[in-house]
Amino acid sequence: MMTKRFNIRYILTAVALVCAMAVGFAQKFELTGVQNVVQGRKFAVTFRLSNAQGNPPQAPELKGCRYYSGPEISTIEYSSNYNGRVEHTVMYDFTYVYIADEEGTVTVPALTVNAGGKRLTSRSATFRVLPAEAGAPGRPVGGSGQQQPAQSTNGRQKGRRTSSDDLLVRVSFSKSNVYEQEAVIASIKVYTKLEIKSFRVVQQPEFEGFLSEELPVSQRVDLEHYNGQNYYAAELKKCLLYPQKSGKLTLNTGKYDVTVVHEEPVTQGFWVTMRPVEENITTTSNAASLQVTPLPEPRPAGFSGAVGKFSVSTELNPEIMKTNEASTYSYIITGTGNIKYLKEPEISFPGSFDAYTPKTDINARFTGSNTSGTYRIDYPIVPQEVGKFEIPATRFIYFDPTTRQYVTLDTRAYNVNVARGAAVAATAGAQKSVSADMDDIRHIHALPSVTEAAPAPVFGRMWYWLCYAAVLLILVIVVIVYRRKLKLDADVTGRRLARANRVASKRFKTAASFMKAHKDEQFYEELARALKGYIGDKLGIAPSQLISDTIVGKLTAYGAAPETADNVVEVLNECEMARFTPSSSDAAMSEVYDRAVAAIKAIEDVKTQK
Repeated sequence: MMTKRFNIRYILTAVALVCAMAVGFAQKFELTGVQNVVQGRKFAVTFRLSNAQGNPPQAPELKGCRYYSGPEISTIEYSSNYNGRVEHTVMYDFTYVYIADEEGTVTVPALTVNAGGKRLTSRSATFRVLPAEAGAPGRPVGGSGQQQPAQSTNGRQKGRRTSSDDLLVRVSFSKSNVYEQEAVIASIKVYTKLEIKSFRVVQQPEFEGFLSEELPVSQRVDLEHYNGQNYYAAELKKCLLYPQKSGKLTLNTGKYDVTVVHEEPVTQGFWVTMRPVEENITTTSNAASLQVTPLPEPRPAGFSGAVGKFSVSTELNPEIMKTNEASTYSYIITGTGNIKYLKEPEISFPGSFDAYTPKTDINARFTGSNTSGTYRIDYPIVPQEVGKFEIPATRFIYFDPTTRQYVTLDTRAYNVNVARGAAVAATAGAQKSVSADMDDIRHIHALPSVTEAAPAPVFGRMWYWLCYAAVLLILVIVVIVYRRKLKLDADVTGRRLARANRVASKRFKTAASFMKAHKDEQFYEELARALKGYIGDKLGIAPSQLISDTIVGKLTAYGAAPETADNVVEVLNECEMARFTPSSSDAAMSEVYDRAVAAIKAIEDVKTQK
């Protein structure tokens, strides 16, 4: 029996191991990330075949680029064991080297390989060939295919200090002239030719005069050509704005503290070497302006500020109505524009209809340059009288910026017949007198009065006083519970503090999953979001105030050790810097993750001095 039990256990373990390893054997053929390149320089295009074997495809033809060499084949193989789950991965990289001859947009086509009888196809992608800087000759790039700005080595400037053209933060609008309430995108980007060691936001530009909605920011760092120079560019912030007034609206400048790295020559006898030197600089963004045109006058009667392109419809459910039974009149606006900020229309229901507080539901999403979706308003109505009634048509007016005209849409009118419901309130017109031929109705006859002995008063009995005391006790308990609930509802800081650990734990799990999947950019972004969210909820700091000085000051006031505050700021800086550095190793990501966890544990161990 013992031998049989051992064999069954061994077989089950082997099956589980094979199933777990099969999960890691997903076959893929993909194009790794492509970046913009500079005219006249070499660059690499890499295709990756995962968990399969196959011959490298023929080098694709790229418009305006000259094939130079390849494919160079490299192999990456690793195994991992996460919570007892074994994953084994083998990857083959096929790298082709080209020379960018002509400026313009280049498309890398989709390629297909035959892997073990199975055809796998990669995705296509596009990138730009940027013009070369004046006086900056092109030069080959390392195996990663990434390129450095002119006159630099590994992103470090040689033997000179920072100039105004080496690092700048730029605010730009997607349009230069818009109407009131017309959508426009504001983007804040950092352009650099230097290796950035730390980047700290001291003050962000304020969008005064706009309704703003922050949009997701791409973590991609790419080459861009701006003002005759080539830079590494990364987006810091992007917002969808709706101007609320006309005229020239200007964003104030932002302020940023940056630590950059230079290389300067050091003479050692006959040899000259380079050593890295750090420089702390403070830079400001430009003050970007936007011209906002007022909406044309005169504005039509009934116009409530809708700007974009919309359609409108109505629904009545059910259309067959009965007295004292509820129906729902729905007003539905669909389209693109300032749909989140529309006003509820005023519907003229018949006077015999009881109309209740409407319910609104906005389902909107960002669609590249504006917001699209549906704005639905449900009006509960209850008819009180039988008869024929009309719910009149309603006009919806919006301004279309593309045609520069106001558009009027009319909804459908409803002619409804209200039938008698199950519970009809008596009305004067429905009452009738009792006639002689109605033999099914009898008049009320008064009976002679009967004198009975007066009962004893209720308040003189014991059970009355017991019930009275019980009611008072229940009332006291209800008042205490209600006041406690009001106090808890008013304690916003307490609620944020209570959920700080729960939210941080969930986000840390997400960051750990990115670390396990070797997605370093997503890992650093999620880790910074988790740590900032925890600090903000724990210490009651608004998201806009989560800067290093505020975090250190709040942690010190909370009772945390200076080492803990410094550790938090260092982790946040390292997460921010990861966007400007090459891919991190698993060991580096694990170290940053452990430091962040240790910082939160140290904060949790603090006992606030009352």
